[in-house]
Amino acid sequence: MLITPVQPFDLSLTLRFVLSPPALPNNRQFAPLLDYLEDGEYRRIAHLGDEPVLYGVRQERDGNRTNLRLRAVAGLSDERALGQIENLARRQFSTHLDLQPFYRLVAADPVLARLTEHFCGMRIPQAVNIFETLISAILEQQVNLSFAHQVKQALIENYGMGLEFQGRRYNAFPEPAALAISTPRELRRIQVSGPKARYIIAIARAVVDGSLDLEGLRSLDPRAADAKLRAYKGVGTWTAQYVGLRALGHLDSLPAADVGLQKAIQRFYGLRKLPTPARVEQIARRWAGWRSYATFYLWLTYWEDRAWNERFIEELAHSRRSQRRQAGN
Repeated sequence: MLITPVQPFDLSLTLRFVLSPPALPNNRQFAPLLDYLEDGEYRRIAHLGDEPVLYGVRQERDGNRTNLRLRAVAGLSDERALGQIENLARRQFSTHLDLQPFYRLVAADPVLARLTEHFCGMRIPQAVNIFETLISAILEQQVNLSFAHQVKQALIENYGMGLEFQGRRYNAFPEPAALAISTPRELRRIQVSGPKARYIIAIARAVVDGSLDLEGLRSLDPRAADAKLRAYKGVGTWTAQYVGLRALGHLDSLPAADVGLQKAIQRFYGLRKLPTPARVEQIARRWAGWRSYATFYLWLTYWEDRAWNERFIEELAHSRRSQRRQAGN
């Protein structure tokens, strides 16, 4: 099955966020948890009802146009379900989204204008399901990347399902029902803190009993979806905004308290100190309507190596010096 995204589109850039972590000391690398790249094909498990399906997406070039080749790799017993996989892939890679309005909006911004050239065609990869994003965000609160990866891996291995295909195991994130019957003590054994364990179990049970319809959040206004999420213990402003950005397709989420975003703004905009959330919100007013994408493009600079970042910072500093000299003449 062939999908033609709105151009420009770049699958390899879009996948960087989910396939590998930012640059780590000593060239450390993490094994993939849920997202895989096999012979140039992105692979992922999705649940269609109770059935786990492994699907693949490959980028194909047709002149200046990028297409996506989609196929069910394993686990699909009903060919009609391929349409569900197609809809999932379209949503996952935002193939309908026209990025040109965003690029025009930030054309005068000295930082984002350069980043949109460097990351041209990159979409925010949307999670396969909202439950996975919400639970992952809770696990990642106030811990470092290595520890979060370790705990998430243990959660997947202990509570998730998977598929074996051609000698390789492909993992899927735990379903709500699997976590709903767990206990805080059991989750603490895999190093989930007591409070986080209670939050995760409560949310899983709410999803199972129907009092929390996560997939229904897609039909809500972003503010209403945000409020619905934050009604649950363990879901603060950052977590709700992250879910909006990574799973609900909200274009204007701004996690202003995110330290990674604050540090990127400080480095690239030449600020003397780390901006407060209020200062981030002030700077981001010029990105209104597309603050999710401005955030994501700034985040992805962490995926570039130190030499690239140093060159970028020096280019920006040189540009600012030139502007000051011109203003003084």
